[in-house]
Amino acid sequence: MKIFLAGSVSSATDDQVAKYEIYNKVILSSFPKVTLVTPDDIYNFRNSCITKNSNFSKLQIDKIMVDYDLCQVRESDLVICDISEQSSGMGLELGICKENNIKTIFCLQKGSYVSSMIYGAFNESIFIEYENMEELGTKLANAIEKTKS
Repeated sequence: MKIFLAGSVSSATDDQVAKYEIYNKVILSSFPKVTLVTPDDIYNFRNSCITKNSNFSKLQIDKIMVDYDLCQVRESDLVICDISEQSSGMGLELGICKENNIKTIFCLQKGSYVSSMIYGAFNESIFIEYENMEELGTKLANAIEKTKS
């Protein structure tokens, strides 16, 4: 099984990025043998491409990263998205999920703005609203269990 963890990274604060540790812990405890692709994996792939070939332009590197990212989404069985922060890249990833009927779980911090497009396009998905990290962990574990059946 392959799970893709989507969420804003480039515009996220340190506190927002730290919550990915909660996601990783919950996902890996629910699926110990899962292949988990995180936002860090995408950026690490990008950085390794830069290291391997410094002749690539920024545009070439960005294209390689996006192609890799979207391939990872297409190959996933489940995509878990933190939609507390808006992200154009996540919009692209979610389009792939919709096109390919990939199961999705959406997590959002209470008070976050979410476009009606998300709710309308993914009306059969699981949506988790959380106030704090502890609540996120509990609700995410329960949602993951629902996807197993």
